[in-house]
Amino acid sequence: MRKKLLAMAVGISLSMPLWSGVVNASVLDNPQDKVYVERKVLPDNGKAKKEMLTLSEAEKLAPLTNKLVDKQVIPEAARLYRYLLAVPEAGKVIYGHQNDTHHKMFLVDSGSESDCKDVTGSIAGVVGLDSLSLTGDELKLTAAEKASGVTCTDKLVQVAADADRQGAIITLSMHMPNFDVVAKKPRINGAYDFQGYSPHVLTGNVGKRILPGGDLNEVYRAYLDIVADFALRLQERHIPVIFRPLHEHNGFWFWWGGRNISSNDFTALWKYTAEYMRDVKGVHNFLYAYSPNGPFADDKAYLDRYPGDDYVDIFGVDTYDDDQSGAWYKNLAQTLTVMEKLGQTRHKAIALTEAGVRKGGSLAVHDNVDKQWFAKTGAICREHKAAYYMVWANFDKEEHNFFMPYMVADKRGHEMINEFTAFYNEPDSIFADGNTHYKKLQTGTVK
Repeated sequence: MRKKLLAMAVGISLSMPLWSGVVNASVLDNPQDKVYVERKVLPDNGKAKKEMLTLSEAEKLAPLTNKLVDKQVIPEAARLYRYLLAVPEAGKVIYGHQNDTHHKMFLVDSGSESDCKDVTGSIAGVVGLDSLSLTGDELKLTAAEKASGVTCTDKLVQVAADADRQGAIITLSMHMPNFDVVAKKPRINGAYDFQGYSPHVLTGNVGKRILPGGDLNEVYRAYLDIVADFALRLQERHIPVIFRPLHEHNGFWFWWGGRNISSNDFTALWKYTAEYMRDVKGVHNFLYAYSPNGPFADDKAYLDRYPGDDYVDIFGVDTYDDDQSGAWYKNLAQTLTVMEKLGQTRHKAIALTEAGVRKGGSLAVHDNVDKQWFAKTGAICREHKAAYYMVWANFDKEEHNFFMPYMVADKRGHEMINEFTAFYNEPDSIFADGNTHYKKLQTGTVK
């Protein structure tokens, strides 16, 4: 979830800082300030970091492609799924970062589009995108782009294609607007106006009304059409996508979550969404990820409102370290233990689909409690066979809202750059430059 907007959802004053380690705004503009550190650990961008898992090793570790939600899935998506099964079997984990290549904490003159690339030389191994970018809420067009007719979809397709070209895996979430709010807004040239953040508006019984037969179904379909257009344009380029709809559905903060929607309506909505994308729109490059909000003590809690094995490819979980007491690591291990067993019995890949330090709102500019957080999280994921973990976005210094270290100059950066670079250098951590060329894997049989 977008953390600053979550504050709006739960009623936290936006005048309160959303991160700890508060510093004067002028400090953020001064790369020489003492809150920043010198780079001491250099990234190993040599041959040893290239393709951390060979094709032959991956095929040996995951010999068959599993039954997937989409029986007509494109070969590249089936190959990606096989890779996601192989990575944890090799004792490795892929690092992911939301909005990695189109949001940065600082626009330093590095020639890079990514904070992760500034620090390590590589973009994240999993790059998260959100449908908010398709409506212009997280992706802005320049005046020149607008004048030339470029749309947000055009731009996000290019963002995804560029990340894919660099070796990253693409995942897409949807912070959908409240469609009752949308329906009441004036249309623009006959089209619904989906811009503006309103998933935290919990009124209107939206989850039921957007189902077939409901008065808001047309509005929902129009929104899904935008998402499908983006997906189909990637499909034409043979780019698969891990699709993560209706995330954190056991929480209260979205209109599709908790008591805001009945259990039956939620599972019906999940199935309808998947069937509309797959069967109506012809989107066949999606792998479907289920991602409730953790932690979990048992499989019953994890599977609350689960839509069924025929509608889910990946077991995910979203969980944030809110206090840096150390308890989060134990809870994460327990949650992934539950998921690991479920993944084995139900033949699903598993992942930590959204995570990060959120003490005070996000990582702190300085005085973070545990500077080894990234390496420790990676180790827990490897132990419990999670294919990847993804932290949330760096939404730039104006929002003071970020989830991974960043550079402020060529040799200076956030206080955790050296620890993060050491994590990148670990032989079992995979970034985009170390991802297997999974599109060359054999697909096996999709049944």
